[in-house]
Amino acid sequence: MKNTLFALMLGALSLSTVMSSSDSAQAQDRDRPPRGSYRRTCTDIRMVRGTLHARCEDRRGNFQRTRLEDARRCRGDIENNNGRLRCSRRR
Repeated sequence: MKNTLFALMLGALSLSTVMSSSDSAQAQDRDRPPRGSYRRTCTDIRMVRGTLHARCEDRRGNFQRTRLEDARRCRGDIENNNGRLRCSRRR
């Protein structure tokens, strides 16, 4: 009986560990900025609650603060359009 109880507790602990590591991996993916050509001319790139934030270079060589809401919904390229983030196609 003691061995069975120990095995059940160990199994529950293992399952809990796997579930929490899976949750943190998903959270890291949500926080990771999406791919796109904007990365070549933008700096300070970060995701905050689904919005992509960056400083992107305009045609004059100046950096502009810009953001793209719901960046994960972008199906095409995310590009820097004269210092502004732009999605070529939305879902």
